[in-house]
Amino acid sequence: MAKEKLAIDFDSAITNIYKLGSGLVLSEPTVAATNDDAKCEVKAIGIDANKLIGKTAKNTKIVFPVYEGEIVNERVATGLLRGFLNKIEAKTGVFSGATAVFAVPCGVTADIIEKFRNVAISCGIRKSYFVEAPVLSALGQRIPLTDSSPSFIIDMAGGTTNIAAVSLDGIITGVSVNFGYNKISTDIIDYVSDSYGLQIGLLTADRLRKEIASLEDGDMLSLTVNGRNVNSGKPMSAIVSAAKIAEPVKAYYDKISEIAIEVLKKLPPEVSAEIRRAGIYVSGGGSTVYGLEGYYADKFGMNVNIAEHGLMSVALGGGVLLGNSDLLKKLAVEC
Repeated sequence: MAKEKLAIDFDSAITNIYKLGSGLVLSEPTVAATNDDAKCEVKAIGIDANKLIGKTAKNTKIVFPVYEGEIVNERVATGLLRGFLNKIEAKTGVFSGATAVFAVPCGVTADIIEKFRNVAISCGIRKSYFVEAPVLSALGQRIPLTDSSPSFIIDMAGGTTNIAAVSLDGIITGVSVNFGYNKISTDIIDYVSDSYGLQIGLLTADRLRKEIASLEDGDMLSLTVNGRNVNSGKPMSAIVSAAKIAEPVKAYYDKISEIAIEVLKKLPPEVSAEIRRAGIYVSGGGSTVYGLEGYYADKFGMNVNIAEHGLMSVALGGGVLLGNSDLLKKLAVEC
């Protein structure tokens, strides 16, 4: 029987898995609920664990084993990824001997790759390749890359934002920023507390980010949310508007655009000319915010292309490489 081939975007916020021949087969939060003891036995994963955030009893804790693009808890990461693989096929061991392409941050170090490799081996994956996220994003968006036609990618993942000029030779110039769109949710928590006197949890902040966050001035969307009064401690609700949370939302996108402009300044003139012609490409979960295309067009002074399947672009790019072994070997990071 042929061994399975997988592309795995094991991101801080969402894990996407692509299987050659089947397409995208899993997209779930990168979170686990474990026993609160030294063994950290995994009790729930993904969607089921995400529902428990802020609601667990004292003998259960919520663990995010991937932080800022790096595996910070190998034991839980192994249990989580093994659980995801079992979900795909509903039986243990089916992926033993599989080959996998893993997305890694731009400029990844050997130490970070070693952690990913350890987890992969523990899950029965025989051979692992590691490719930087902006390259995978470009391939996943079906951007026509060649050695002489570079593209500029901003991939907004949950825990990292990867910014790079890429060609079919790989990264020309790039950087990995150690925060992603998760920062919007944590900043919203603080902002709602200060503005409304309402303490909300991470799941509620995520709802605000996904459902009403906007980069357009005067957006009238609003959402009623529940939480705790910061003074009395009593349950409380408030109507939160898009305009009210615009400040923490814009703060993330403004900072990323500032960093991206610094990266653009370092490019050779001929590369800059090609990017000016094609515009910039934005992907990742952070690319889905309303009004981003126009907001960034003003910031950068050029066309902005928003990925059609922003959250999945990196995993889809891994799928492209699974079908092209020569290109995979060319673009894989050697560490």
